[in-house]
Amino acid sequence: MLEKADKLARAGNFKDAEALYAKLVKDKPRNATVLQTVITFHNRYSRKYRAAVPYVQALVALKPKSAQAHAVAAETYCNCARPFLAQPHADQAVSLAPDDADCLFVAAVTMMQINRFDQAMDYLDRALSARPDHAPSLLQKGRALRNTGQLDEATEVARILLARNPDDLNALELYFSTTQIAADDPVFVDVRDRILPACEKLGGAVLTNILHLIGKAQNDQRDFGAAFDSFARAKTARGITHDSAGYANFLSAMVNRISKDDFTAGGNPSQQPLLIVGMPRSGSTLLEQILTGHSQIDSAGESPSLNIMVQDIGVRKHQGPALAQAIKQIPAEAVTQLSGRYLTQIGTPGDNTYTIDKNLHNFELLGFFAKLFPNAPIIHTIRDPLDTCVSCYMQPLSAWHSYTQDQTALGRYYLQYRRLMDHWAAVLPNPMLTVPYETLIADPKSTASGVTDFLKLDWEDNCLDFQTTTNTSATLSTWAVRQPLNTRSIARWQRYDDRIGPLKSALAPLYPDGFTKTGGQ
Repeated sequence: MLEKADKLARAGNFKDAEALYAKLVKDKPRNATVLQTVITFHNRYSRKYRAAVPYVQALVALKPKSAQAHAVAAETYCNCARPFLAQPHADQAVSLAPDDADCLFVAAVTMMQINRFDQAMDYLDRALSARPDHAPSLLQKGRALRNTGQLDEATEVARILLARNPDDLNALELYFSTTQIAADDPVFVDVRDRILPACEKLGGAVLTNILHLIGKAQNDQRDFGAAFDSFARAKTARGITHDSAGYANFLSAMVNRISKDDFTAGGNPSQQPLLIVGMPRSGSTLLEQILTGHSQIDSAGESPSLNIMVQDIGVRKHQGPALAQAIKQIPAEAVTQLSGRYLTQIGTPGDNTYTIDKNLHNFELLGFFAKLFPNAPIIHTIRDPLDTCVSCYMQPLSAWHSYTQDQTALGRYYLQYRRLMDHWAAVLPNPMLTVPYETLIADPKSTASGVTDFLKLDWEDNCLDFQTTTNTSATLSTWAVRQPLNTRSIARWQRYDDRIGPLKSALAPLYPDGFTKTGGQ
């Protein structure tokens, strides 16, 4: 039966495979092989990561001295975006099997999720020392090199992986994301002429991913129309839709039910957490890199902590009335517990005045954040709405960003986001600052020093050395933030003007003087 379930999973018949696995666990609840196989199924095939958690708990209880059990537990909790639950299991796995490449790899992934890149690199080097051909560790090392700005080294890792397997999609993604792709690049030519036709027969996620790579390459080659068309084809192949009405209802609950009166007293007095929020592709990564050049500012990266805590108090994603009620009624003891947990999880060091959390979609949770930390500063990065939305549309964002699948949905989503940010600016007690991307590009020192003034810090010239820093940047802006500042991204939408009619229609309220001028600021 186990073999049959495995065959169903590999064939993509997840529903029947899951039913067989459930029967196997019911019949043999203390069989470690069955438990580990079911966990692997959910981690690698069904992607129902939370469904694997009970099996993880049973496996670890059954095999507390098994390095593999702890490694699969760490993998599962990382997949559930709960790296702080993963970390003890990762540590235990390495302690029990210090030379096991698989355990070291999982530990490295865990460390990267909690922004401990030095420890992650050490684990990856140890894994590759134990097994030089360990492809997952080599790939992860390439990603770590990319995230710390070592783009040439990351590209070389991608070349090594592609020499072993030219069809490795992860290696292709690493390669395309770390270098400018020329029209005669043999890797690009192979993807366009050999891999794309094969993927067109398969469709789905594989075709989507290849089209993203081709679109990125075409953009590098300044074939802008073709690049836009490739990304549009990728949207069609993916076939995801966005619940615009549901999201509007969520936003309306925040705007209509949360007022200044909900923030009159209480909360943790700490000013150390510093949120950077906004839309993707709004200049937030550049600002983060500038600020972390300051001796009194650190970064936790894009922490999932706020979102996880909201889930833990029983509010599911975009449940507006439930979140509004939680913000209004959260007891003082819960504020104390949750705020302390948040400070621990973002790793606020005693010597640094601020620790950045750059999870941009925390903009949805600012009411909850203000209830925990009413004195903590919030920075809102903005960019011309059309530039922001076109850039979002032409990026391989995850399925979580379903609003980018359709131009009209994307424009409506942007309007809702700005509506909510206007509301937060009016009702929250936190000090808030808006930083336009265009201003940051035009006058980086003046704009950045304005931010340090807002944070009551003295200016430090190191802030403008961000192009040479090894600070991590685990976002789609990795390439851009390592390049000299330029204005090429300003009014970028005009390159695609003949293809973005639905987006312009949706965003028209932000451009009362017409689309020839920068609007929405």
